[in-house]
This record gives sequence, C-alpha cells and structure tokens, in this order.
Amino acid sequence: MRNTSFYFYMFLLIVSVCSTVGVVRISRLRKAQTPIAGKTNPLHAAATTTKDAWTSLINAGRFYLLGSYSPTWQRGAIPTCADQNAQKNLFNYNLEIEHIVDANSAIQTNQNRPTLVLHGWGDTKNIAKLLKGLCDVLPGNVITFNFHDRGVIIPKIHHSSLGQLHDVLPALYTLKWARDRLNITEIDLFGYSRGAATVLNMIAVLNDKTGTYDKDLARLDIYAQERNSLLSMIQRGCITLNCPLSNANMTAAFRFKEYAPNLLKAFARVGHYQIDGLQALQSAEKFDGLKLNILLHFQNNDTIVSNQNEAKLYNRLAKHNPKTTYVVLGDNGGHIHTHAALAHAVHTFRKQFGSSYDPEYDTQYQATESLLTDANKLLQPGKQAKHVIAQYYNKCQTADCQK
Repeated sequence: MRNTSFYFYMFLLIVSVCSTVGVVRISRLRKAQTPIAGKTNPLHAAATTTKDAWTSLINAGRFYLLGSYSPTWQRGAIPTCADQNAQKNLFNYNLEIEHIVDANSAIQTNQNRPTLVLHGWGDTKNIAKLLKGLCDVLPGNVITFNFHDRGVIIPKIHHSSLGQLHDVLPALYTLKWARDRLNITEIDLFGYSRGAATVLNMIAVLNDKTGTYDKDLARLDIYAQERNSLLSMIQRGCITLNCPLSNANMTAAFRFKEYAPNLLKAFARVGHYQIDGLQALQSAEKFDGLKLNILLHFQNNDTIVSNQNEAKLYNRLAKHNPKTTYVVLGDNGGHIHTHAALAHAVHTFRKQFGSSYDPEYDTQYQATESLLTDANKLLQPGKQAKHVIAQYYNKCQTADCQK
C-alpha cells in the first residue's frame, strides 16, 4: 500500500509537469501580448504570429535538443579531464560545464564578465542557448552547466532538490571554476525558476555566518576567504531572476491543494528535497551587508510557481538594496513564456551595471519608456510593490495592459 501511494504521487507530479507544456501552454503563448513597437525576439514572433514560425521552431530544436551554436558563437574554455574527474568525485556526475564566447558585433560585450546560467527543473543547460539565440536575454559570453536532475520535461526526480543545497553545491563549483579558469573578478547570474531559487540560496549559503554550511563548502575548498571572493564577484555583476521558485512548499500547496503534503513527503523520500530545507523566499532575508544589483521578472498567470509571493520576494530583496532591486512585469505566456517583456528591459538593466547588452534593445526601451506604464519598465515599487503588481495583473485579466 505504501509503495502504491508513493508511485501514485510521483505519477501525479510528472503528469502535472507535462501538462503545463502541452496544448494549454501553446494556446496561451498564442494569446501572448506583443510589445508596443520595434524589435522583439524570434521566439515571441513565432509564438504569436505565423511569420518564420517553422524556421524558429527548427532553430529552437537545434539549440535545445542538439546544443548547436550560432555562427557568431565560439566554444570557450573547456573543463580538463582533471576537472571532470573532480566533478564525478564530488557530485557523482559530470556537470558538463560549457563556456560560450559571443563574437556578435551588434552586441556591446564585456569580455571580462560572462553570465552564469542556472536552468530550471525539467530542463537542461541547453536552455541557455535557446534563451540566448531566440529570446535575446543573454547577450555576451555565457557559462552553463547541468544540474544532477537534468532532463527535458521529465527530470531525474531521485536527484532533485528544487534549488536546495544539493543544487547549490554544483552551482558554487561552477562559479569557482569560472573564476579560476577564466581569471575573472566579476560575473552576472541568470536563473530561471528553480535556477533562480538556486541563485538566491547560493548567495545565502555564501553569506552565512552560523557555520551551518562550512563542512559542505569545505568539500569544494571554499573557506572564509573563498566565500568573500565569490561574493565580491557576484556583487560586481548583476542578477536576473526569471520567474523564480520562491518557495517550493508553497508552490506545491498552490498547485496540488490537499495532495501537497503527501506529495512533498514522497518527493523528499525519493530525492534530495528537504521540506524544512533552503527556500529562496527565506534566503532573501539573509543578504545583510551585500550590495546586489537584481532584476526580478514576473509573469501574469504563472500557474507553475504562482504569483502569490512576488511582492514579498521583492520587498525582502529591496530591504537590503532598495535602489538596485528592480521588477519587470510581463504577460507573455505565464511561466513558460516567450521572454518578450524581459528582452525589452534586461538590456537597459545590464547596461546600467556594466554588463553585455544589445544597444538596439536599449535604444528601443529608452525611446518607449515614457509610453509604458507597467510592462517592460524597470520598476522600483517600494512600499507599493504589492499594489503595483496586483494592479498590473488586474489589467492583464481585462486585456487592457500593453506590452
């Protein structure tokens, strides 16, 4: 009976995840709003019109399923055999770290500051190529890697922790590898969903003063001086959190209602998730003393992680960095979206803090900023965050919001 219950909840979880990328998701993308004018990313154009849809679909398959490169991309630093052996000894798998160098002359690239991309649950490192090649949200050089539970739509559940310590440690290893191998002193972070949760939990672990994670970090040769070095790298760059998984327990309750407690117990039993473990929403309260540049991207009608904690997450982050914590709101398909809203704001955000950016997007944003009241605008809601976000979503429900 016990085993039957366990497999039932695992089946329920997998079916639920798969359903979110099926016909309903495609239908929602078709209804996604288009930005006011000017440049928009190829994925959004393909999802909302018939223009070049097949070409974009083929390119998406090449980037995501085959890991192909665009003509202007080059393979950068490659982990050595010693690196790969170290990864297997530490984590029991090869992280498949990949460094992509962008030679696109249309992009204003800061060669000394790559972007470390952390992928979501039910995803792989190749999402970085899709986000870069078709969504226009990753200009410049990129570093990406696989979490242990990597998998297209269906993750390896027995390796999952949804952004907790089991995910934080390989992310920290990759961050340290990038610093040592590329000889860099600053880095940008881009996390999508679970990856965004990992970003926040990773910073909290590095900034921890209680000694809770000392033993785990020592396995990676990360001690006090190393912690400060990695935190300095992060503080010199900027952070983009794309539809972050703020609290997996709350998300489960939102999505699975009365089944959530048993589902979480089953998930914790088979994988590395801890019901009382790290959660991004709580980690955001532990950034005392850090100067961080953060862009939060939220989507209307996010039925995967829900919209319930967005204002709370903003307020907790802005409490420590009120002048450098921004929000961009969009209505481009929900959790699995076209990135149209993010593409129209992230370049201006990155330019502001010395990162790589596309001047065409930045020019367009600057030209249309006065016309936009909500979406695609870098907002600093302050104490009005909850009202601003709720007001925007209300407009989206009545089809009055413009992108």
